[in-house]
Amino acid sequence: MAVTTVGMVLFPHGDLHVARTGTPPLKVSFHAQEFDDTKPDRYQLKEVTKDCVFDFFAPHKPVGHRFDGLPSINPATGIVTPGDPGVFLFQVRWGEVYLVGRLQVHEGITAWWFGNDSITTVLDSEFGHAQPSLYAKFTDDATGADRIGDITGHGYVTLTPDDPAKLKITPQGRVQGLAETTDSALPTGIKGNFLGVTNPLPVRVVDYGKARQNLEPVQTPDVAHADDMANILFIPEGFQDTDTDRKAFDLIVANTVRELFDKPRHQPYAMLEAGFNIFKAYLPSRDHYLTCGFRITDDDFNKAKPIPFNGRLGSEKTSYTMQELVAIVGLPMHNESRFDLVTIWQGQSLKGFDPSRVDPKLIAEWRAHDAVGILHARDTAFGMYLGQRPGDRPFGNSKPPVKPPALGDTTHVDLSAFIARLYEFYSPDATRTLAPDPRRNPPERYSPQRENPGAALPRFFNGSQYAFAPFHPIGKNWVPDTTKFKPSRGLVAMICYEDVDGGTTFDGTATAQTMAAKRTVAFTYADVVDKREMRRRDPLTGVPPTAAALLEIANTVAHEFGHSFNLGDEYEDASGDGDAATATADLTDDNLSVLGFLRDPGSPAPGRLIDPGKVKWLDLHRMILSAKITAPARPAGGAITVTIDPRYTGKWVQAQKDGTEVWLRNFSITKDGVQLPLAKGPGELLTGLKIGTIDATAGKITLSGVVAPLAEYRAGSFLYIPFKTPDGSLVSVVDKKVKEFLFLTKTPLNRDLVNDKVRKEDDEPVDIAGFAPPCNASKTVGVFEGGNAFSGGHYRPAGSCKMRNHYGTANVWTEISQDAGAFCYVCKWLIVNRVDPSYHAILSAAFYPGEL
Repeated sequence: MAVTTVGMVLFPHGDLHVARTGTPPLKVSFHAQEFDDTKPDRYQLKEVTKDCVFDFFAPHKPVGHRFDGLPSINPATGIVTPGDPGVFLFQVRWGEVYLVGRLQVHEGITAWWFGNDSITTVLDSEFGHAQPSLYAKFTDDATGADRIGDITGHGYVTLTPDDPAKLKITPQGRVQGLAETTDSALPTGIKGNFLGVTNPLPVRVVDYGKARQNLEPVQTPDVAHADDMANILFIPEGFQDTDTDRKAFDLIVANTVRELFDKPRHQPYAMLEAGFNIFKAYLPSRDHYLTCGFRITDDDFNKAKPIPFNGRLGSEKTSYTMQELVAIVGLPMHNESRFDLVTIWQGQSLKGFDPSRVDPKLIAEWRAHDAVGILHARDTAFGMYLGQRPGDRPFGNSKPPVKPPALGDTTHVDLSAFIARLYEFYSPDATRTLAPDPRRNPPERYSPQRENPGAALPRFFNGSQYAFAPFHPIGKNWVPDTTKFKPSRGLVAMICYEDVDGGTTFDGTATAQTMAAKRTVAFTYADVVDKREMRRRDPLTGVPPTAAALLEIANTVAHEFGHSFNLGDEYEDASGDGDAATATADLTDDNLSVLGFLRDPGSPAPGRLIDPGKVKWLDLHRMILSAKITAPARPAGGAITVTIDPRYTGKWVQAQKDGTEVWLRNFSITKDGVQLPLAKGPGELLTGLKIGTIDATAGKITLSGVVAPLAEYRAGSFLYIPFKTPDGSLVSVVDKKVKEFLFLTKTPLNRDLVNDKVRKEDDEPVDIAGFAPPCNASKTVGVFEGGNAFSGGHYRPAGSCKMRNHYGTANVWTEISQDAGAFCYVCKWLIVNRVDPSYHAILSAAFYPGEL
């Protein structure tokens, strides 16, 4: 038995509210989320509160008083003692692990309500899944605290089921489904009671794991051998049970498949078409739209901005984006009225604050970066949400905690570091991030750090069967398995009924994308005077989707599936290196590397010269003939007989006549889908082989000259004839002249090498003597700096790629050229290697950017 800690969980959450009068005591607890490999479908929660330290800070109090009147938490009991009214940031420290949060202290509380109109939970005999959102109105104390707060899980509201035989309430306020309900009505639900007010909430219970013959074929060349195929599944989120919504979903699926497998710009999907089975499955939601984790501004009901907004709102190009400013100075107080904010910020020991990047328009926008209400959650089939609630931020697991300075020491150098650590609270995940909502997925079944077959979505996969007899159990191919590699891992496209920009791959399970790219939200208050209940507007305009929206969805799916093939993002969002300069290990993404790992030994930090010999994609071979092995092959007596598709034996017969040397590469891939660096152990690559006999009918080829330490060469291994120059040198994906340049200069190829500022454009290479770049020079393969969301310290194979910019032209959704938004050659190579390495030779002949 092996037990590992995969996450940390703070109950009730990390954005807390307490009233000095009118509420029961608030109790918090900190838990290690542990995985026991004997129980692969769940996590254990081990409480560690008694061993924690809680550090508080008052960001809005005047300098010199920011450690006055602080709340406190007793680690032995978890009970919160309020202290002064106002806004307080805190850090939980447990050994070398930390989490930051916020506690707002109010004088009193006046009202409460459910933040859901209905909620869907899971049939589960052990754990409650859905946690209803509970919101409250507090007294207006003129301290800068929010007037409306999220009190979910605080224990203030008493929840009871209408029918204890069908529903149960867990200690954390989650609803456990004991019997499945019908979709036609929601007679059974729960009630909440607090402040003498009782409110009802309808509840739907779904058995996600039950057998469903729901996998409708879209394009299925080989259903019988689905376990060996790369299977794609399309599912909806936020689409209701109406003909209009079903037709819109079907239209999106049909168009996306047509785009992916017909358009040259999405290669290599088209050439690998026979290696993909494609299905769709429809599970309707009760509500349109997704839950927004982020709060929104309420100064414009038609164009409310997510908080923090990730765009530029100042009048100068050099000004901070709102997201950058908030990360440094925090959010405004409610009803912000302080003057001369730049002077205030300059005196607050804020790390990295640059007053020259703040202008009057940005300050005005910052003052309005607030709202009274909180958006209601949406009731969708799989419980996805956009962005992140402030209280849902993950624990810090890559940096140690920062201790506060000595009491009363306001000038100590540690103060700036301590404030910077607490202000991490103001830097949530990007608003375009799509992920399972932690209020629909309990910590016993779900962790963003690790996929789990016991979560609701994998349960749905496991019960999904082919829609026609003999009802093949194809769904199991999408269930995550941390013990072995699965060819269909992550090839699930969740299409979300949502017009706010969003798209991501989450925990190796699936990709999700919205239907449009708006950056603002339209909403309404149920009562514009009281401003209590804030809701999205419904329905979404543009259903069925426009041609531009359909193109956008297809482009996004093509990019997001790249993540399922272990390709990382190559775009830039933040300036600088991040942690790349100090990294000791390489990134696991096959198309990305980092400065700390690549740094040349002769150029110690802070030097930026790199060692090209460590670049994992530098020596990938180009091939003139290749074939995939379809069954395991075992060497015997200095020979090995491999099986390939009989249709392709003709070229190998010719190679036999020519006496051509053949190479054999074993299919070596980690359980997480990592391919690079290619395995270099004994026997992983056999060279100098000769073709003996060929059984063209059976597709069997016997190779001689085998000295093989490996007992077996797996299905998916491939034999090939490497591309060589007339002098016998091997040809790699990086041109010989480019490679010589890299080893000579030890610098990336970017012509415009600005690694301390974000660059969104494609990069062209510097001039290299004797090298003629392709017509689109950005397709040159080598080493380019910028990627993994950072402008520096991260390296990618080419100047342009679908993993850097899948739009083609920024934010313009029109039909575009073959080159725009296409995968770079290395990413194509890696996808081909995963799905069907028989196509390596075709890839090399038809898609290599440039000539020998």
